Amino acid sequence: MIITSIKIQNYRGINDEQIIPLSSFSSIIGKNDSGKSIVLNAIASFLDIKSFQITNSDFYDESKSIKFEIEFTDDDLYRKIESKVKKKIKKNDGLDYFLNDIIQDNKICIKKEIKNVGKTFSSIELLVNDYEGDFSFLYEKMDEELNQIISKHSIEIPVDGKGRNSKLEKIEYIKKYCESNNIKRKLIYIEDIYKIDSLLPAVELFVSDYGLEADTKFKTNSVSEIEDFFAIETASNESRLKKIELDIQTEMNKEAESIKSYMSDYTSSLNKVQIQPTISWKDSIKSVDVSFQFDGDSKPIPMSHKGTGYRRLFMVARFRYLAEKNKGHDVIYLIEEPETFLHPSAQEDLLLSLLNLSLENQIIITTHSPVFVGHTDVSSVILCQKNDTSTYSSSNVFKSKEEEFIVKIIEDIGIKPYYNLVDKFEKIVFVEGPGDANFIDSLSRGLFGKKLKDNEKILILPGGGTSIENFINIDYFKKSNRELYLILDSDKQNSKAKEEEQNEIIEKFKGSDKCFAYLLNKRCIENYYHPRTIERIYEIESGILDFFGEGDDVKKIINDFKISYKESTGRQLQFPTKNNMDIFNNMREDEWNEVIENDLVDFIKKLHNFN
Repeated sequence: MIITSIKIQNYRGINDEQIIPLSSFSSIIGKNDSGKSIVLNAIASFLDIKSFQITNSDFYDESKSIKFEIEFTDDDLYRKIESKVKKKIKKNDGLDYFLNDIIQDNKICIKKEIKNVGKTFSSIELLVNDYEGDFSFLYEKMDEELNQIISKHSIEIPVDGKGRNSKLEKIEYIKKYCESNNIKRKLIYIEDIYKIDSLLPAVELFVSDYGLEADTKFKTNSVSEIEDFFAIETASNESRLKKIELDIQTEMNKEAESIKSYMSDYTSSLNKVQIQPTISWKDSIKSVDVSFQFDGDSKPIPMSHKGTGYRRLFMVARFRYLAEKNKGHDVIYLIEEPETFLHPSAQEDLLLSLLNLSLENQIIITTHSPVFVGHTDVSSVILCQKNDTSTYSSSNVFKSKEEEFIVKIIEDIGIKPYYNLVDKFEKIVFVEGPGDANFIDSLSRGLFGKKLKDNEKILILPGGGTSIENFINIDYFKKSNRELYLILDSDKQNSKAKEEEQNEIIEKFKGSDKCFAYLLNKRCIENYYHPRTIERIYEIESGILDFFGEGDDVKKIINDFKISYKESTGRQLQFPTKNNMDIFNNMREDEWNEVIENDLVDFIKKLHNFN
């Protein structure tokens, strides 16, 4: 689950409501003290207020409450929410009605408000598409109020079976009445009584001046991991801790017997003395500390005594550990200035790790680094500026003036093109992302036995011409007498506007000399998965999967298949649906030929200079 937008009001440097769009990898840029970190801290508090509590200084105006509204989306959003609420709302009671009311364009929106300092929100509400007038707030009305509506408007409700006339049944039939009588609807917030909030992702925040004193979650998580170890160890009678407990109990029993013998001298009715120790291993670890010992050090030195560079490297290492540990889990990573104290080569390494992680988890960074901003899609860059208060703008604000927005970013960051590419490569291929680059490479290998990346005269750059860096590089390389190639997803079925946008990019690119562009026939690279390959490498019965259509939502189809497959076989299929290179790398030549269009084959041949 990822955030698509956040609204912030009366928080830190933000007074009036600010709306910030976000994507799976977003960069927030701006001058120092413009308010970049406000967004990260707002998200952290929204998702985990116990770890990131609200303080007095967080209120822009202490007489008003802080408000956060966040929109979330997920490839499997409908099923996730259905599984959460179906215990309280049965299908016959109007479950589908309720889900359609709270899911708008495959998104849910949750608002949280806090009026005072603390670790608890004053209210948590869910956005629903509701009716006006008498028919508003149906889910929050008492049974008696619903009966009054039914009586007033002469709404008929059939009585049938156990649980008849339940509140949700009444709401279902009231809604049917509203639909047939064209009652107007509007978006309103209701109390999150179904705890949809509990489905939201976990969060990890890495601050720029990293240290254990600033990373409270490191200590609490480390202690929790130790507590989990104690819980597992003490559950087994054969564990080391259980043996220690038995030794302690044996010693206590000996002491009890000795005391009993002495007490018996004074009272003959004493039968037994029992001394029972209360052992709580989880309480034995209160905190953790980190020390380093490098060459030349006589002993480990606490991290707090080391420079900021070492602390930053520890943060990077811990981030990579968490990314591996949380693979497959729903986590949003918030990182302040990841470039801080890192050599440019280390920045590149970290960037690649972040881009790969963003395929499954959301990454939101603040940065001054051309390395990070340059690899971010234009639509995912947020420009933060400050006059009296912090304001945020994106390419959405500029709409048809996207290039004007890019120029503003370039002025703020100071990105320059890759001049070092000039002498080495004869052809440069721009694609949308790392996954698309790997797809084209696998396609080339599968059909021609030769990867594009193995051709020293060809460079593949992720970004599709929409990243800041590629905007500059394309503009620069158009003047360098090189052949430039662009390959984009068609984004069929996403939206008419998105399809038109992709076509406009293609036509604009082809308008320059020595520039060649290709728009995939299919919606995205996942539509080229061969079903027999999936069945073969994941040991699924052959022929059970159909070929994917040009505009199919493949991620949804596969996720639905995983659910039905588990229900019918009891086996849980564990493989990624998006950017799954294992599938492409295992596709045979005949399988590629069955799913790929001839025009794309010809385009790849042109890249290789094949006749």
